[in-house]
Amino acid sequence: MDPREAFLLQEIESASPAKLRFLLLQKAHGLCLVVNDLWKENRHNDADQWVIRIQDIVTELLSGVVDPKHELAQITSDLYVFLSKLVVAVMIERDVEALQNVTEILEIEMETWAMFVRQESADRGAPPAPKFLSSFDSAATETSLNFEA
Repeated sequence: MDPREAFLLQEIESASPAKLRFLLLQKAHGLCLVVNDLWKENRHNDADQWVIRIQDIVTELLSGVVDPKHELAQITSDLYVFLSKLVVAVMIERDVEALQNVTEILEIEMETWAMFVRQESADRGAPPAPKFLSSFDSAATETSLNFEA
């Protein structure tokens, strides 16, 4: 196992549920960027495979909403159902605007969960957790986790 894989495995095994959700969101967001790039290169069949993976991640996120009677859970569930429908439009129609909407929604969700994970880490007295740079941030060139010592 290369060092990067070992690091990612350790991150996943030691992650809180909130951080796991953040990591899923980050992966889906990154795949949206990959799909966009593949579309620009007219590699639609390759992009289709990654769109399916995005849909798998959204389904996983939706399945993690466990209390449908809770108001916040219902709102979150509705958001993921909406996101899933957008991903279907991306998949079937290769809709660039739908892909942009999916990307933007994922960025907002990532930022929300990153704030929660940072607070969670602060409450435990742990080192600072992920900082998210959205594509809306002029200094950001890509979405990433930055760990500071």
